Amino acid sequence: MTGLLAACFVLSLGCVGAAAPLPPYHATAAAAGTVTPTVHCTLPAGQGEATGPQEMNVELSPELVAPGGKVHAKVTLGASPATSAIALDDVPTIPSLDLAMSGGATGTVTVRGAEFTMDVPAGQPIEIPAYEGDFLVPVDASGEISLAPVRTLTQTKVLGSVFETPCDVVGDVGSVGTVTAEGSTSEPATLTAPADPVRPNTAVKLRGSQWTPDGTPVPSLCAAGGGGCDPLKFTSNTLRIDSYGTLTGTATLGEAGAVPDGRYEVKVNDGTKEATAPLTVEAVAAGNREISLSADSGPVGSVVTVSGRNYNPDRWINVIGLDAAGTGLDDSAVYVKSGPDGTFAVEFTVISDAVVAVQADEGNDPATVRTAPFTVTKEGGGGDDGGTAEQQLTTEVRAGTLAMTQAGDTVDFGTTVLGADTGAQQARLNRVEVEDARGVNSGWSLTATLSRFTSADGNIIPAYAVRWTPACSAQDGSVGTPVAGAPTALGSEAASLCRVDPDGSRPFTGGKFDADADLALTVPEFTRPGDYSATLTLTLL
Repeated sequence: MTGLLAACFVLSLGCVGAAAPLPPYHATAAAAGTVTPTVHCTLPAGQGEATGPQEMNVELSPELVAPGGKVHAKVTLGASPATSAIALDDVPTIPSLDLAMSGGATGTVTVRGAEFTMDVPAGQPIEIPAYEGDFLVPVDASGEISLAPVRTLTQTKVLGSVFETPCDVVGDVGSVGTVTAEGSTSEPATLTAPADPVRPNTAVKLRGSQWTPDGTPVPSLCAAGGGGCDPLKFTSNTLRIDSYGTLTGTATLGEAGAVPDGRYEVKVNDGTKEATAPLTVEAVAAGNREISLSADSGPVGSVVTVSGRNYNPDRWINVIGLDAAGTGLDDSAVYVKSGPDGTFAVEFTVISDAVVAVQADEGNDPATVRTAPFTVTKEGGGGDDGGTAEQQLTTEVRAGTLAMTQAGDTVDFGTTVLGADTGAQQARLNRVEVEDARGVNSGWSLTATLSRFTSADGNIIPAYAVRWTPACSAQDGSVGTPVAGAPTALGSEAASLCRVDPDGSRPFTGGKFDADADLALTVPEFTRPGDYSATLTLTLL
């Protein structure tokens, strides 16, 4: 029996297209071309990178377009250089492709497909049907415009989060098609955004004129230069266009984890016109993180407000009392999420006369630890005579890993005598210990696949002849509730042995967990005699 440790079960789909219904489009195609560049993909959730060739075909229509006009694109992508370590079902997926313009226009446009769900096989190249999308050429475009792919982006939705897999084209691969911009255009739309930096998870005020009267504006956040435009970076908006073509309203950015600090372009598209404006996002205000207490002394039972500023927005803040040795008093811990402005406030109860300080940190990051002293006084009076002294003790805590160990690598079902043994042969999976020392709230999943049994002369017993009944438990001090998988027959499809789901009521899960299973092998009645073996592969994600 072998063990395989994977970083995350969010699959790298970034180098592929997406399956979506293809609506009819009656305009004459301007051009269609196929290139096979090398792409370099950054996989989500720290899974690493993948590089390899990928075929790309783009069909563009119509052949002629007015400056500022709409172009329809059908994108067909070949197999990805990245594969999945585990099969997943019904994964919501959104594909997109960035195209660089040259000749009659410059800049980058994005072809974004519709969201769809897909099943992802394990260990096989992922190749899916074409998708379609529209983009607008610049209002100052003139003449033949050549378009070349520069990046794909695939977004997958797993456990309520959006994971991104960007794949950059390496080198100059040439054009996949052309369109020609001719004729006159209407007055271009204008767009203004705040000149000062804005914070994630806040409403961004947008204004503009010369838009399509009573149109429906849709905001997107793009990379500086215009590529990678993504409407999901805005969680909501109040934008509207009146009958005079005036744009007003706000668009609310996603949380800091979804919108990192940086320089962007905000783009608004009403279906006929679009315009962009520069936008700078900064999650943390200038200055170091600070905490303060509403009172720095008081008797046991006092309730003190702990306030902080200059923190990353939308992050869990851990607040705990410290004793004279610098040890955290676990029973005093409280948790609060910072606001969009990077501030927080939470009530802290002094539970013991051992409290000498209050500590706050951001997401268990040692670099963010801040402390404030607190003196416990006697009821109705001052502190003890003789004065006090303080010594500041510090330490660094670093995140560990998600890992597993197993008590053995062989399971023996014993000997089956054909015609005599009518029942199942019983055995037990070697105990597996999972240790989660990452200090995060992402949970984990332990699954298994089983190959078929084979003998030296090539005879087989199917994998489904083995059934298991999983069991799992948490060791003392662990945080999180393990859930055993359902009894089932084993085979090439991943079967759950044990999992711990993310827990929104806690800032993190972790610790040590034990998993094993009762195994039952039913040998088919007509089986060739011999010594058989199979491989059970465990995957921890």
